[in-house]
Amino acid sequence: MTSSRSFKTLVRQHMAESGLNYTAARAQLLKERTRQVQVAEAEHRTVVSRFFKDAALTAFPAKRKARAHVLLYLVNYFEPGRTYTEKQVNEILSAFWSDFAYLRRELVDYGYLKRDKTGTYWLADIAPDRWETVLHAEAPEWEAIWLPAYLKGDAGHFNLDAG
Repeated sequence: MTSSRSFKTLVRQHMAESGLNYTAARAQLLKERTRQVQVAEAEHRTVVSRFFKDAALTAFPAKRKARAHVLLYLVNYFEPGRTYTEKQVNEILSAFWSDFAYLRRELVDYGYLKRDKTGTYWLADIAPDRWETVLHAEAPEWEAIWLPAYLKGDAGHFNLDAG
């Protein structure tokens, strides 16, 4: 049973456009969403594999979309809901790249990490709103698919009904 109101709306729109019944329209949308997730995950893995070797970052990408993929990979090493000192953040990031301060700033600039005036860091509570930034057209699809689930503490699970 679909519990997401927005997904029900999408199903009903698809019913009107396709002439399918509710069950068939829902199944078709879920199948398409599964395909989107698989494509986005494959793209993410491909891009990340170009920049990491033996768990170390070999180069930092110049293009924003590839950079976002690398930063999303690094987000995996921070726990949602936990706070970190600057020293702890530096320790995590130094395992990947010698210029850990640069990585830290990029994570903050891209909206993945938040920081207060005391030097405390934490993962953002929600995925960044890309419509107000230059990155909106270049953000990888993986960000919109994976990041919201991860920030909710639902790593590795995608709620396809959420649409």
